[in-house]
Amino acid sequence: MNEKFFIYKTSVLKSENLDLSFIPMMARRKLSPIARITFALLNECYDGNDVNLVFASQFGEVDRLESLISQYTTDGEVSPISFGSSVHNASVGAFSLFKGIKNKYNAVSAGENSLSAGFWDAISEKEKTLFVYADTLPELSGVACLIGKEPQAEACEYELYISQNSAQDNEYQRFVKFLTKDAQNFTAPYYTVRRVK
Repeated sequence: MNEKFFIYKTSVLKSENLDLSFIPMMARRKLSPIARITFALLNECYDGNDVNLVFASQFGEVDRLESLISQYTTDGEVSPISFGSSVHNASVGAFSLFKGIKNKYNAVSAGENSLSAGFWDAISEKEKTLFVYADTLPELSGVACLIGKEPQAEACEYELYISQNSAQDNEYQRFVKFLTKDAQNFTAPYYTVRRVK
């Protein structure tokens, strides 16, 4: 199976100084670290149209989960609002509500291969899809891209093909090099993506 697709926009986390000026201050203060990364990166790639969303993260809302566990240990109960904000898909769901996106979204977690599993999911969509990977462990990391099947001006063309690849270190760093055109291919455990032009 060879799947051709295009990447229209990309965004890579470069520092902790994220541009969240598009979010009202009161709402901004309530965002968790991973939600801040997710919102900033998605906003840079979002083109204002209804798109499908794919969110990938190995650890998700780990900071909120630690707080909930501590609260439960201390008080014997947890706040329903805090619990709702701690689920794996909380940040991508909040972004879709904030932007009024009515299309579907998926949340993917696949251990050390969460990024490549989410990217595969995004490539597999038949409609334009906004993909984001974000994590806060072992360090802040995040990348987003807008993917579609139709050529557009200045879009890069890619091809995915099935291949069994040996395990490699740091999937995130390899993916960033691939997106920033420092590498021609991105290899994942069961597929390879090659930049065509």
